[in-house]
Amino acid sequence: MHSFINTVASTTLVLCSLTSAAPVDSSVLAPVLTPAAPRIILGPVRSSPLSVATASFLAAADSVPAAKVQPIAPKTDIILQYASVNATEEMTASINAVMKYPSVLLEEIDSVSKVDCSADSVAITFSDKADYDETTKDWPASGFVLFTNHLGDCDTDNERGLYIVNSVTWDDATLTVTAASTKSSFDDSTSEMTVDYTKPAISKRDTPQSWFAEVANNIVLNDDPLKKDLSITVNEPKLGGDLSVSGHLHFSWLKLKPTEFFVDVDLGVTAAANVKVSASLSSGNDVYSFSPASLTVSAFSIPGILDVGPALAFKMGVEVSASGTVEMSADLTATISNGHAHIDFLDSKNTVTTGWEPVFTHAVNISAAVEAQVNPFVELTAEMAVKFLGGLLDLSSGIKAKPSLINVFSLQAQFNIDNANNVTIPAATDLTCVNGVWFSSAFNFIVTAFVTQFYDVEVFRLDIPIYKSECWTWAPDVIDGTAKPNA
Repeated sequence: MHSFINTVASTTLVLCSLTSAAPVDSSVLAPVLTPAAPRIILGPVRSSPLSVATASFLAAADSVPAAKVQPIAPKTDIILQYASVNATEEMTASINAVMKYPSVLLEEIDSVSKVDCSADSVAITFSDKADYDETTKDWPASGFVLFTNHLGDCDTDNERGLYIVNSVTWDDATLTVTAASTKSSFDDSTSEMTVDYTKPAISKRDTPQSWFAEVANNIVLNDDPLKKDLSITVNEPKLGGDLSVSGHLHFSWLKLKPTEFFVDVDLGVTAAANVKVSASLSSGNDVYSFSPASLTVSAFSIPGILDVGPALAFKMGVEVSASGTVEMSADLTATISNGHAHIDFLDSKNTVTTGWEPVFTHAVNISAAVEAQVNPFVELTAEMAVKFLGGLLDLSSGIKAKPSLINVFSLQAQFNIDNANNVTIPAATDLTCVNGVWFSSAFNFIVTAFVTQFYDVEVFRLDIPIYKSECWTWAPDVIDGTAKPNA
């Protein structure tokens, strides 16, 4: 017996700014997040009527007796369908399994009227004598698998039961077949398995799961007792969006590894934060942040086979540096409505992204002519955990999208800043800035795809100058927040 795959696929979206020093943790209480729906359970369902009708047509064309159309004869290649047990959800999954032993899906035989299981047997009662008689011809004396699906007491909630048959007896009077058997599992009985899961929609490939974070209107970020002369607050932060996932996994028990493994992620995000900073002493480059909450979104499970648990974790904050007494404020809103990533765990050449077109707004004000930076950020991590039949394989994979807003104030028209995004802010072309402060701002957006153990590749980059290096005149309009860059 083997125990296989515990895969963590971490799909990461980061709305973030310039980062440098280690963050200072906040003691802010976590807010309440409201997912659109609870965890989705996928239970076994019969194959669609369309597939039965197609099988009947092909059987007639080949002059096969009608009884053969019923799936009575054991076969090694089987298809198992799953759908949400909640009628309001449309999540579906399909498993194609190549079995080590010939197998029979009792749920697909219409004339099976009763299934009764004990610790060492499965008793199947038929309502049609022709089908009962067919089992005497098609079922071997031993060495095949019976799949049960809630026709009796043979399986747990939302799972199929697997039983390896050791011997078979027939009771013609009651049309009952009794199979002496041993309970089995996919791990013991399967050679190859392919799992496809998706959440279909009318206008989009996947129906997204919406979420919204209810965050306190005013949050104090800095709680460092050594920096009492620094006040940082975030006003009316907003976080929301949607997330949907689908995926494909083909695992070979013969090779003891997956031969195909990819996920598709669609992510939409809306985030906003207004940051206010008040400093009465010089402050070094520090990052102040807090993690407001996390939740599981669009999580679903095929009990006993596959668990997929996308989760969202949030962080927001600001990077601050100032050379003296100053009050600053900065606004950042960012929206990504069409981010899509196809992430191949096994081959980076097959990893692609589309969309990821950011829409952003910004504003910044300063109350004194000082050297300063104020860089607000909102960070969202979308992480997907995939667990499949155990724990042999452990991978982490994801997509990292990083929009950054950088605001720099300088007394000498030099913008020699250090930032993780390699964004260059050019020096001012004018020689003087009388009664003012030089200001420059830039927006940077990078999308990186990765599989932690194998590769990390940048798949998209966007650099947008917001304000070139210009002089903000020092006047009352700076204080009241209406200052504009000089032309």
